[in-house]
Amino acid sequence: MRLTARHAIAVPAFLAACGTTPRVEVVEAVPVAKVGTMQEWALIVRVHNASGSQLVLDGWTLDAGGGRVEWIATRTVPPRDMVQESLPVVLPSSITAWTVSGELSYIAAGRLNDILFDSGFSRPTVPFAGTPAIKAAGDAPAPTAVDGTLPDAKPTAP
Repeated sequence: MRLTARHAIAVPAFLAACGTTPRVEVVEAVPVAKVGTMQEWALIVRVHNASGSQLVLDGWTLDAGGGRVEWIATRTVPPRDMVQESLPVVLPSSITAWTVSGELSYIAAGRLNDILFDSGFSRPTVPFAGTPAIKAAGDAPAPTAVDGTLPDAKPTAP
C-alpha cells in the first residue's frame, strides 16, 4: 500500500479520535484588578478528563467580550478527574456581561500520539463556549508588584 497525503491526514485524525475528548466548562469571571478604564478578570474554567489516562493540556485560545486571548496551558489532568483553571481576560470596565468561546489544545494519550503531536501531525482541540457568572466588580484590588507590594508603595523604615 502506498502512503498518500490522504493517509497522512487521516491516520493522525483517527488516532486522536481514539481517546476520550476532554470537556471544558465555563464557570465564572472574578474581578482581579481595575486599572483606568480596563478591568482584569480571572476566567474560571473546569477541564473534565473522563479517560483512564492522564491528559496533558497544551494551550488555550479564546475570544471574550471582543478580545482574543492565547494562553499556554502547562497542566496535566489526572485520569477520571477535573481541574480548575484561571485564565486572565482584560476588558473595558464598562462591559457588564460577556460570552466566551474558544478551543483547548491537548496531547492525546499514548506514545504514538506524543510523537505525532511533537512532529506537528496531530494537534487535537476541543471547542468550548459559555457565559461566565460575573462576580460583582466592586472595588477590585489594585495590581501588585512581583514582590507583593503595591506599585506606588514607598518602603518604610523599620
